[in-house]
Amino acid sequence: MRVVRPAPDHEVPRGVIAGAEVSHETAGADNLFMGIFRVPPGAQSRPHYHANCESACYMVSGSMEIRWGERLEESVRLDVGDLLYVPPHETHVLRNLSDTEPAEYVVARNSPTEDSVEVPWAQ
Repeated sequence: MRVVRPAPDHEVPRGVIAGAEVSHETAGADNLFMGIFRVPPGAQSRPHYHANCESACYMVSGSMEIRWGERLEESVRLDVGDLLYVPPHETHVLRNLSDTEPAEYVVARNSPTEDSVEVPWAQ
């Protein structure tokens, strides 16, 4: 057993703010990642996918638009309490729908690391 306490915020490569996480690095997890993330007001992530894992997201606060697909042509809105499933290799972008409040969410993955790959062509 390991307790992971709140950690200082830090930006992750795909352009969102991360907080505490359960991962191989912090807890010795072999097949699990769980973290708290935030998209600042009016901001969006860079296009990315998670190569070798499935992801599940839970919206804690705020609202986001998620765009995905070959050219990010699909979209869905997430509000507080919504859950989202993201399959491996699904290119996506997260956009905070508020210009004044952050959007916060929790992610769980069947991978012990972040496993994020940026996709520069999907702008």
